[in-house]
Amino acid sequence: MRRTPLLLAVLLIALFAAPGAAPAIVGGAGHNKPTKKLEAAYKIALYLRSVSDDGCYPPPKQLAKAIHRTNKRIRVRVVGGPGAARKQGIVYILRHGTNCNRVRMAWRSPRGLYILDSKTGNVRVYGSHGPRTSPGQSGPARRVQLVTRSFRLQGHDYTQRLDTLCPRRSFPLGGGMTVSLPPGHDGGGVYPHSYERLGAQRGWHINAILYDPSHGSTAPRTVTVQAVCGQSLRPANPSPHSTVFIRSGQVKTAEARCPKGQFLIAGGFQRTNFDSTGGNYVTESRADGPSAWRVTGSAFGGSGGGELAAIAYCVKHRGPILTEVSASAPVAFGSVAAATTPACPAGLAMTSTGFSGSPSSLYAGSSLNPNGTSTASAFGYFGASPSLIAYGYCLRARG
Repeated sequence: MRRTPLLLAVLLIALFAAPGAAPAIVGGAGHNKPTKKLEAAYKIALYLRSVSDDGCYPPPKQLAKAIHRTNKRIRVRVVGGPGAARKQGIVYILRHGTNCNRVRMAWRSPRGLYILDSKTGNVRVYGSHGPRTSPGQSGPARRVQLVTRSFRLQGHDYTQRLDTLCPRRSFPLGGGMTVSLPPGHDGGGVYPHSYERLGAQRGWHINAILYDPSHGSTAPRTVTVQAVCGQSLRPANPSPHSTVFIRSGQVKTAEARCPKGQFLIAGGFQRTNFDSTGGNYVTESRADGPSAWRVTGSAFGGSGGGELAAIAYCVKHRGPILTEVSASAPVAFGSVAAATTPACPAGLAMTSTGFSGSPSSLYAGSSLNPNGTSTASAFGYFGASPSLIAYGYCLRARG
């Protein structure tokens, strides 16, 4: 059975509920008009792929018609490559590079050409000399602090874009979330669809859903998004991405690797989409050695499925940057479980989190705790799981 259009509506609500944009930095697009238009078109493309029979993006002409039909405010045209995207105010589908597993879109503005490539993940600005990049800065991290912002989620399968921004002159090193109430006995509660760094706005971003499998009985929740902010240390841009498409009942892994000579300072995931009709969900997001970030996911619900992207935030350094701490706990069927890491070794600060679970559980997020530990939570929705592992990542910080 095909999934209902509810998922598409949820995705669009999440997109347009975004808070105001902050100024962009070199190499990033920011959440400005070009980025919003490209992301709105891309959300529709993701939905169409998730309900397709072959797991592919529609061909460019079919995709362009479907995007405009779904959202009349988006003008769409199909061209061969970026050079043909000449007019402003139009989302261009680029035939060159677009195929079953990849879609490329462009938007022309006075600042340059904005290109969204599903393979690389983020929207990038192209000037006269090609894509703008930033080499990052190897640090060490200075004046590390935790910044938070709270949001209210209420309503059936309500999804919202949640951002917490760092103070001026500081950069996000990692993040987490806390929720006012854990998932209920039916699994209804808040779950993250993404966990990622904001480059242009300089913060931490989580797309969160108030999952409501009982259609109306799930209580509202308050979600607090945490961003660990510091000066000096920041990753290179672009950040490596790796993407897989997951069909219902499948388990797949994506691994984003740092370029040679670069090492992780954090990692994350994006693009999971599940709601009460089905979809894909993350079951693992963690470091895999000093230079790679590993993400695993599964999907459920008829023909439900979707993309899952791993993101590695890397910087050139003389050697590994992160020190890992971890702890585990079993997850019972129909219950919430939590695993809490030890604190970091002396002289190190915990700046980011990760987890590893199983397809039997729904990941309910990781928090950064006042005592210097980190807690990962999961609900045994499909069955019991022998182990939920919480990871904390520590690095050297200076005052």
